[in-house]
Amino acid sequence: MTPSTVDRLLITGGLLAAMVAAGCGTVSGTAVPAPTTTTTTTTPPAPTAADGTDYAACADGTCEVAVSGPVDIALGGSAGPGTFSVRTMHADGIDFEVSLAQSGGRGTLKGHCTLSFHPGGGGSSCSNKPGPPPTPKAGVLAVQMVGVTAGTAVLRLVSG
Repeated sequence: MTPSTVDRLLITGGLLAAMVAAGCGTVSGTAVPAPTTTTTTTTPPAPTAADGTDYAACADGTCEVAVSGPVDIALGGSAGPGTFSVRTMHADGIDFEVSLAQSGGRGTLKGHCTLSFHPGGGGSSCSNKPGPPPTPKAGVLAVQMVGVTAGTAVLRLVSG
């Protein structure tokens, strides 16, 4: 008995369907979805402060703290007793006031800047990216903005 043409087509179609279902082949003319491209954007991680919000860590004159609102931070170290006060938070920095025995000042600290306060004056330097912690110098208070993310600023305070 010879299979008819219809029977052969049904058998061939069934075999092709079984092969496709088993992952053994493809059927010609079947639409294959185009590959999709996914674009991901990486945001740099928010800076973290070594001392968190433990402002008492600044009593020895050196600390790295996170601030997210007005705060008075008591300072020690060779720059003498004093206070570093955050007055206002901004999206990209802080307004501050510094009061030391022989120096002080007020202003705005933004970006990756470092301010220094010493008897008879002060200074500042800024860069495009975070720099290493300031080198402690006798009688000098250095304040460095590590970064600002989501309303929290990370500050390094270093007194020699």
